[in-house]
Amino acid sequence: MTKRINQQSDDTPATVTQLAAAMATLGHYNGANSDAEHAQEAARLGSPLYYRLLLANALLGGVEIEAMLADSAGVSEAHLRAAHQQALSAAGAADDPAKLLGFLRWRTLRIAGPLRDIAQDETTGPVPLAAAHAAEGLQRLLAVSAGGQEPQALTTDLQTARDALTAAVANIDIMLRLLQHVEDTLSR
Repeated sequence: MTKRINQQSDDTPATVTQLAAAMATLGHYNGANSDAEHAQEAARLGSPLYYRLLLANALLGGVEIEAMLADSAGVSEAHLRAAHQQALSAAGAADDPAKLLGFLRWRTLRIAGPLRDIAQDETTGPVPLAAAHAAEGLQRLLAVSAGGQEPQALTTDLQTARDALTAAVANIDIMLRLLQHVEDTLSR
């Protein structure tokens, strides 16, 4: 890794000024980035914590697009894996298995929500619903893998994971039957 990149997060939250400055550098913020501006926006939203949450997630979205573009630049698989490892290192999750599992669970939770929203639309069919169930199962398995649960919570998470993954397979089977039906109909 390059020597100019911090390898571990210090878990100290960035200020709204720092978040806005990072967003501005990426072209995703065009305000004055002043204390008064941030105080006014936090007041408008009703909470400084909510305002910081919105800024952090807006920055994350902008950075994720940059990572997607960089990932598609045609580098070797080894370079791609090293770059992905860099993200885990910067998050402070690369060298601690429990922290890594918690971080991966957090990432999965961020995926599961939009998938559930998409699956609510009946016109999307069984595949997005299968993906939503699979994401739920995965995040429950990651919770179990991270450890530290009471036996009852462990049992509940494992059963919920099993149920979600069973539902994912059932929805995949629905799609496979539909495809088989179309194929059978077209071959007549």
